[in-house]
Amino acid sequence: MLLRLTIANLAILENVDIRFQKGFTVLMGGTGAGKSLIIDSLSLLLGQRASSELIRAGESKATIRGEFSSSSPRLKALLGSLNVPFDSEVLAIERTIGKSKSTIKANDVPISLSDLSKIAPFLANISSQFDSVKLLNPENYLSMVDGYKANAIAPYLGNYKEALKRYRVKEEAYSALLKKKEKLESEKDFYAFQLNELKASSLQEGEQESIENEISLLRNYNLIYDLVQESSSLVHGDLLEKFYELNKNVRKLSSFQSQYEEESKRLDDAYYEVEDIFSSLKGKFSSLDYDPARLDELEQRDSDLSSLERKYKKTIPELIAYQKELESLLGKDSTFEEDLEKAKEEASSALKECFEKGRELSSSRKQVASLIEKNLKKSLSDLLLLDHFQIQFAPIPEEEDPLLLTEEGLDRIDFLLETNVGEGMKPMEKIISGGESSRILLAFQTIFLQANQVGTAIFDEVDTGISGEASNAVAKKIYEISLSCQVLAITHAPQVASFSDHAILIQKRTSNGRTSTHLHELDLEEKIDAVAALISSGKITQKQREYAKEMILQRES
Repeated sequence: MLLRLTIANLAILENVDIRFQKGFTVLMGGTGAGKSLIIDSLSLLLGQRASSELIRAGESKATIRGEFSSSSPRLKALLGSLNVPFDSEVLAIERTIGKSKSTIKANDVPISLSDLSKIAPFLANISSQFDSVKLLNPENYLSMVDGYKANAIAPYLGNYKEALKRYRVKEEAYSALLKKKEKLESEKDFYAFQLNELKASSLQEGEQESIENEISLLRNYNLIYDLVQESSSLVHGDLLEKFYELNKNVRKLSSFQSQYEEESKRLDDAYYEVEDIFSSLKGKFSSLDYDPARLDELEQRDSDLSSLERKYKKTIPELIAYQKELESLLGKDSTFEEDLEKAKEEASSALKECFEKGRELSSSRKQVASLIEKNLKKSLSDLLLLDHFQIQFAPIPEEEDPLLLTEEGLDRIDFLLETNVGEGMKPMEKIISGGESSRILLAFQTIFLQANQVGTAIFDEVDTGISGEASNAVAKKIYEISLSCQVLAITHAPQVASFSDHAILIQKRTSNGRTSTHLHELDLEEKIDAVAALISSGKITQKQREYAKEMILQRES
């Protein structure tokens, strides 16, 4: 449950610090007082994206901090994986919104917005009048069914998605081979010509590099000769003699002083290394014969290879690989048809597995749907609605058509409802009115909150468009929810306000040319006046005050 909420510099919420209690708390106040901003701040703590436009004018940042209590083992495990301490079963979420940088912390440990979105479902659930839009969109129905018993559905949904992933990989591989076959059949003669041309070229690995090296040697033969001769004269001149004399002197020094032994050894090694290098160079040159015809031959081969590269837009190694591919496709020993048939069978088998896992998922959903139907009947009845509700599953065809596969399975469902006796069951999104949608939404929320054991339920004007007896039924239902979890509700309905355990008045004040919002928890007499004001929508009469008192005391008795 939510224990404490502190807000600093969020629009007109300059400095808010409010503690919350168990049970049912209503937030009351006039239009524009800041009630929605309180909900917005809670939404930010539950993972909603933040905007710097929310920062109070003249301030550099806004801060929202919420303290929640929970004993959920799953939440503890999740926080452990994020390295967030949770020893006292109190979790403090703090968001700082800056003009250039924003931060999120859980028990003073920095976390990401994605991490916060994972934590949020364990803390609270926010429902608003706009959620009824989701209720009237059949595209949301599958996720609603899955969310009712997420732990029961998740394994089946996971197995299906893994099967779907495998099928798409296999189908993609088969499609690629099929396209290759179609292309091969339409351009077979062209491919045969290419293969013959590449075969005639006798391409070899490393040939191009070898040719380029030999061409470089032959083209620079004279320069190489001169360099070798010059090097020979240097070595056989006085270079080695001077080197020898230097070595002899250092050797004498080492006989007198051992510290010169290292230098003497290095000079010996260097002398023999120079002789060895020269011998190697001389040997390599002597093995090279200058042959103009050989140079012409090499230059022509190099030109032919370059022409092939330009023609095919491939390097020589790539052309060698391409030749092997063509031989595999066109050769007598080609396994292409076998590979194609194997890929087809694997795709077919993967598709079959998808439908098997999809039907298992559908079966688990139908069990959950039965529970929803059963539990929803009471909620609908409590809210003065007909309890004729059904979750209709479209039959899954026997034919395993890939077009039936979606990310969420094979199911297509609709919510059917009868709102008037004798009218029969009809799609819910087509027949319910605004007031009915609010109550139906509340009926759903009741059973979902109970099923998922949410710590705090937050209702943002879910009673809009409801009056009279229906409003009283809504008030009782919200109070019923508060018996199993903490409830915070923004309301303009006196019936809802009268059923609350605690009431907080939200007021807007202006001082020194600045507007700010103040929160004040009402005592019994103040609560009576606040409810009376909701009844009168203006000036409070004694009669209205007495009626308000009667409403409140009747609930408390």
